[in-house]
Amino acid sequence: MRAAVLTGVGAVEVQERPDPKPAPSHVVVHVDVASLCGTDTHQYEGRIDSPFPRVPGHDFAGTVVAVGEGVDDALVGRQFAVKPSLPCGECAACADGPSLDCPRKKLMGLWSDGCFAELVAVPRVNLVPVPDGVPLWGAALLEPFAVGLNCVDRLQIALGDTVLVLGQGPIGLAVARLAALSGAGQLVVTDVREEVFEVSRAFGATTCLDSRDDGLVDAVLGLTGGRGADVVVETSGTPAASASVIDLVRKEGKASYIGYANDLPGIPVVPMMLKTLTVFGIGGNGGRGQYERSLELIRTGRVDLEPIVTHRFALEDAREAFEVASTKRDGAIKVLLEP
Repeated sequence: MRAAVLTGVGAVEVQERPDPKPAPSHVVVHVDVASLCGTDTHQYEGRIDSPFPRVPGHDFAGTVVAVGEGVDDALVGRQFAVKPSLPCGECAACADGPSLDCPRKKLMGLWSDGCFAELVAVPRVNLVPVPDGVPLWGAALLEPFAVGLNCVDRLQIALGDTVLVLGQGPIGLAVARLAALSGAGQLVVTDVREEVFEVSRAFGATTCLDSRDDGLVDAVLGLTGGRGADVVVETSGTPAASASVIDLVRKEGKASYIGYANDLPGIPVVPMMLKTLTVFGIGGNGGRGQYERSLELIRTGRVDLEPIVTHRFALEDAREAFEVASTKRDGAIKVLLEP
């Protein structure tokens, strides 16, 4: 099979790799559509530690082509979205059943080769059926919305809360849309690109601010009567945005960190204590029904994915796909690979 392989920082090659074989309780999926995530581009940029060579990627949907021992043959030929967190298969949570509540689960594409390939082997428990009304390319975009849903679940946004979302990449846009659905009053978003704000407004944002503006904190305080936002969600994974969260959230408010990279600053503990904040770290999609609920939001039209898909590439053009996603060239928001 062919696979896109990160061979070093900024280096992508399409290589021939052996076809995977299904282990017991596993299946082999033909990757019909995959999407590039911020984690993938951070690997490409060297902002996240990754062993090289590595096949990256964890957001995808495809067709089952082979099954291992203990898996029903009837799955062959059916299409699924695939949860990307791989359970260890050995702990008590794994022994209890297919809950994906394994405390040692790891993200494919980082700790194992990922989905930017023609074929990939995954546990049967990771398959999520794609319902009628959801296009397969849409099922390959579930991870940002599942992560956003996990965040919104934990934040318990109250009707009328002022919510500030830092960064309007796919996860930031997902959080904005889900915050709007959850009843946010003022919904303020930041980014550096005017073109992405068109999608933000369509998703429910009431105010869009340029994150490069030195007066960002003053602008948010002005919008909130000097208090700060009730809820701040940092999705960009940039050091400056991460460092600004405590200044932007009100006393006794809620702060959430999603954006991930090695160069982020530590949380300022004393200011956090003085403001009596509740702080959430969002380390993934939650694994407790967020994928299935995201599919339902898409199926019912509550979430429209069309505006965020800006680029599509064949697998052999993976190098260009990574460059577009990393630089956000040509208005890139979500970049798809179609092996």
